[in-house]
Amino acid sequence: MFRGSSTAPHSMPIVIAISFVMLAAAILLALVRLRRGPSVLDRILSFDLISTAVVGMIVLLSVAWHTPVFLEAVLIVSLLGFFTTVAFVFYLSRQRMSETDVPAADKEEGP
Repeated sequence: MFRGSSTAPHSMPIVIAISFVMLAAAILLALVRLRRGPSVLDRILSFDLISTAVVGMIVLLSVAWHTPVFLEAVLIVSLLGFFTTVAFVFYLSRQRMSETDVPAADKEEGP
């Protein structure tokens, strides 16, 4: 698998551990942004980052344990994160459209 490099298989657990720690730090920072986010869009992006980092962690566990069992979980979490983001954006766009429609209707009815 790793031709020409005798240290590559031995360094793989270290790379996986460092990647796992970096993804955990990304999740913690995204949780802070989720809590403090000044706008709803910041919160949506932080939720999307959390779901992407969770997918990365599941992939790292699958690589570390040499098993493809978690690929279904990766697919489910990815789809769940994507559909949740799309639903939030759809909700926000409908909410903004209804806010802009109300003043326009009021202006037409005026004298």
